[in-house]
Amino acid sequence: MKNVFKKTSDPSLVMVHFVFAVLMMAASPLLASTSSFVVPNDVAFRIRLDDTITSEDSSVGDPFSATVVDQGEYQNARVYGHITDIQMSGKVKGHTSMVLRFDRLVMPDGRRAPIHAEIVELYHAPSGEKVDVEGAIESGGRGRKSIEHTAIGAGAGALLGGIFGGGKGAGIGSVIGGVGGLGTTAFHGHQKITLSSGQEMLIRITGR
Repeated sequence: MKNVFKKTSDPSLVMVHFVFAVLMMAASPLLASTSSFVVPNDVAFRIRLDDTITSEDSSVGDPFSATVVDQGEYQNARVYGHITDIQMSGKVKGHTSMVLRFDRLVMPDGRRAPIHAEIVELYHAPSGEKVDVEGAIESGGRGRKSIEHTAIGAGAGALLGGIFGGGKGAGIGSVIGGVGGLGTTAFHGHQKITLSSGQEMLIRITGR
C-alpha cells in the first residue's frame, strides 16, 4: 500500500487524508453492525406486540412490530411484519381468521435478518383467539352456541305458547321463540379478532 503522506507536502492535504482515515476506521464497526445475518430454522422465541391489531380496524398490508421478550441471544430484538389476510366469519356461525407474515428481525446493535416464521401459540388471548393448524389466528367460534341459543328460544316459545293457548298456541310460540333466538345471534354480528398492544405469542422460524 502506498504511503499517501510521503508524497504530499501540503500540510492541509495531509490533515484531510488523516481525517478521512480516522472516519473510515470509525465507520467500520457501524457498517458491520447493520449487516445481514441468518436466524437458524426452528429457533423459537416469545414476542410482545408493539401495536394493536384487529380484524375490523386493521387492513391487509398493514405493518406491525413486536419485541422479543425471551432472555438470551435475541432479547429486545424487534420483529417486523404485515397482515396478509383477513377472513370475516358469517353472522351466525364460523370463525374470523387473520394471517400475519413476519418479514425481518432487527437486533439491538442494528444487525438485521430476513425471516419467515409461523405462530405456534397465543398467550392468554382475552377473546379466546387461537392458532389453527396452518398458523393463522382464529377467533373463538360460536356455531354451537348459536344453535343452542336458537333451540332454547324455540323451547321457551313452545312452553309459553302451550301455557297460553295449547296446541296451536304452542306452534306459534315455537316460531316466536325460534325467531327470538336467531335475533340474539344476529345481534352479535361478525366474530372479531383483537390482539392488543402487549399481547404475547410464540413464533418459530421456518425456512419458507
